[in-house]
Amino acid sequence: MHRHGFYWRFCKPTGKERFRVQRFRCPRCGHTVSVLPGTRLPYRPLAVERLQGFFDTQAKVRCGLDPPPGLIEAGCLDRAWNRFLTRANVLQDTFGQMLPAGPHPGTQLWKELRLAVGSAEAMLGFLARSSKRSLLGDYACLRPAP
Repeated sequence: MHRHGFYWRFCKPTGKERFRVQRFRCPRCGHTVSVLPGTRLPYRPLAVERLQGFFDTQAKVRCGLDPPPGLIEAGCLDRAWNRFLTRANVLQDTFGQMLPAGPHPGTQLWKELRLAVGSAEAMLGFLARSSKRSLLGDYACLRPAP
């Protein structure tokens, strides 16, 4: 893989701050790959730390984000939580034996994932390596090239 430029992504939902995402190109097949930092989510302008804090609050693992989210960020976090809830079965199957047996509704699943895997960043790393998935979706960007 060779460096192949970069592009800019928004750091926060307000769109005021940006960060660089490095791109690489395979000289043999010509495919390009963008490498997101482990602290970022695919297709969402949310930091993993903020997402984890919000999910912890929703699952009653801890109390509130500090600082509290603004209106735009709160909307993004709510949509992320609702998306997570729709993926409970997929995530439970993916993490498999790492979780205790039995069905896990959304809030319980998040608590079990936090106990079994630790941080949201560790969950994202595991999902990307083991099944080419993310917490909030099965994205084409995580699938291997054809």
